[in-house]
Amino acid sequence: MSRWSRRSEQVDAARTGHEPSAPRRRRQIAIGAAVLVALLALVALLVTRPGNGDGAVAAADESAAASTSGAPETSIAPPPPTPTPTGPTEDVDEPPPSLPEVAIDAPAAVGNGIVATIASVEAIEGTAVGPGNIAGPALRLTVRIENGTSEAVSLDGVAVNLSHGADRTPASPLDDPSRRPFTGMVDPGASGEGVYVFSVPTDARDLITVEVGYQAGAPLLLFTGRAG
Repeated sequence: MSRWSRRSEQVDAARTGHEPSAPRRRRQIAIGAAVLVALLALVALLVTRPGNGDGAVAAADESAAASTSGAPETSIAPPPPTPTPTGPTEDVDEPPPSLPEVAIDAPAAVGNGIVATIASVEAIEGTAVGPGNIAGPALRLTVRIENGTSEAVSLDGVAVNLSHGADRTPASPLDDPSRRPFTGMVDPGASGEGVYVFSVPTDARDLITVEVGYQAGAPLLLFTGRAG
């Protein structure tokens, strides 16, 4: 190197404060690139590590639980207890009791002022009027009810049935034109009558039983005897 060249480099070094070095700059750039690559690899490893997704979900669940834990709890009141029945508990399908039998021509008393009698029993040739009715031998009963109570009594619910024979075979009601069931009210001290017709063979009239109930649930009055 000539003396002139060395002099030029000394002047440049004095102006910049250090001598230029290209290899040193290249080495620094290489080191920086390596460090950057290592940092990127570390970040990728942390992002793809197993369990990070589960941790995020768990954190979300914990956050939701924390947000709802402060809400007031709603309690459902238990149903009220079933009240104990205080009225009658008898089976409604059970028939009312029957009073002792009386003769077909004798009065029968309920015990509260109501008295019933079979005013007449007539053998007729029944006429079939409604569907299911069959004309033929029949018995027509006239039943009288006397009101011995202090109040008017309704006769709309009176029930009259007839059976025949020792085994009390039920007789079929016949819708004959002469039939006149009880209806309306009967005043205290007064009486009312009803007419009922039943199909009864002529050879089954030695023993009949008439059952009268003047209102629902009342004791049944029984009349027994020979018809005609």
